Amino acid sequence: MQAPPAGVHALIEYLVRHPDERGLVKADPDALFDRFGIGDAARDLLQSGSRDDLSRMGVHGNYVIKWLIWSGRPTMPFFAMSHYFDRRLADG
Repeated sequence: MQAPPAGVHALIEYLVRHPDERGLVKADPDALFDRFGIGDAARDLLQSGSRDDLSRMGVHGNYVIKWLIWSGRPTMPFFAMSHYFDRRLADG
């Protein structure tokens, strides 16, 4: 696994410790990116990249999920919960 771009893990770790600032992920991400010195390529991926894109750029999996949740993006493909329960009943 490659090292993440400069500042990305520090930014996410900061937001873990300061939940009151997580709203900036949607409201003013550039303020956060500037504060942590995150370059343009990483900014683009953080704002629009998929779970796999973020992972490929070296972001730790746990941080990928946190970032996607805070930015209001899906962390995995959607499926109805009934799919799990219906299958479980059929197997039981």
